Amino acid sequence: MTTHMSGSGVKKRLVGIDLFRGISAYAVALIHAGSLMLYSGIPTNNVTAALVEMSRFAVPFFLALSFYLMTKKLYTSNQQHSLVSIFKSRSERLLVPYFYWSIIYFSVRLVKSLSTSENLSKLFQDPVLLIFLGGASIHLYFLPLLFTGSFLIVFAEFLVKKRISLRMLFVLFLASLFIYELQIVSGNGFDFFAKFGVNCLEVTNSCSVAFQQFTQLIFPSGNKNQILRIGLVVIAWLLKCLPYILLAMIINHPYIRTKIENLDINKAVILLIFMAGLSALNLMNIDKIIYFPQSIYELGTAFCLLLSGIALSTRFSNNRYIENLGICSFGIYLIHYLVLMIYVSLMGKIPDELLRISPISIMLTLTSITFITSWLITSMSMRIKPISKLLFRV
Repeated sequence: MTTHMSGSGVKKRLVGIDLFRGISAYAVALIHAGSLMLYSGIPTNNVTAALVEMSRFAVPFFLALSFYLMTKKLYTSNQQHSLVSIFKSRSERLLVPYFYWSIIYFSVRLVKSLSTSENLSKLFQDPVLLIFLGGASIHLYFLPLLFTGSFLIVFAEFLVKKRISLRMLFVLFLASLFIYELQIVSGNGFDFFAKFGVNCLEVTNSCSVAFQQFTQLIFPSGNKNQILRIGLVVIAWLLKCLPYILLAMIINHPYIRTKIENLDINKAVILLIFMAGLSALNLMNIDKIIYFPQSIYELGTAFCLLLSGIALSTRFSNNRYIENLGICSFGIYLIHYLVLMIYVSLMGKIPDELLRISPISIMLTLTSITFITSWLITSMSMRIKPISKLLFRV
């Protein structure tokens, strides 16, 4: 929870951060709506494809926010985290809901296979993916990704303990950004879909793999070693998260933090315009008009949104709907894909005549009703303590 102390000593949420949490959750729903429309034969076009690509700031923002909160007290607290303490705390926060949501999504797949008389053995061809890498549903990989990246806080504390200068911290950030971009362009990053269009659970190593170019050189016939697969994915995730935590350390540095606290509404608008510019450059990169580093797009959009949220929070008072949206954003992220699958299956029963509207209208309608339904379900579920604790860790 993101808070600051009001004059009365009561903790107050940052309204801008809560707002952008909700917007990012909506963006994730839109991305997956686009994917399911494509797989289900629902019409799409270049506009829907562009909107999907412009929504890819969402996961980077959640990473940036998570590491910003992790490093917030880095310079003011003497607390040292051990690997064991991180494992315990992050397991409770991330792995417990990951475990239960994996069961939920896998159960849905199981029921769907039974209803269509499919061979159930197909669902068990990649147990490593299913158990460790978020294979039960496309979006669950984020939880083990964030869990893995959380261990970098030990490295961050080491740097602070050594009294690293702000300049050297910035050099380390640029180096980590370069390494991450090199990993992407060389084809050695983390790939959720190594073989696009393949049912992930039916074909081993078709999803959630890393360092594909490297492994193809070492194992021309394919890597069958699952321990190596997990190890390479962990390394890829750490390299992905490293620039995030270093930039979060820079933002939370006492000197920079005083500057950020003085950001106003005008600076927030400028940051959002800059973010839009980065998104436009990323679209041009995808269309091969120009080359623009994906790493800069990811971190640039994520931290522009983060800083804009901080700036807005200092200028606007709390709103109970936005506060509830921020609290529910984690739950919305987890449940939205289940809701989305239900709505897409229902759309298959609607006569084609009623679907003769523009693809962008279908996408936005599908995303909006999915988002609102997910928000309502999450908000109501959080009132039931056992469900809230098991599924959302709230």
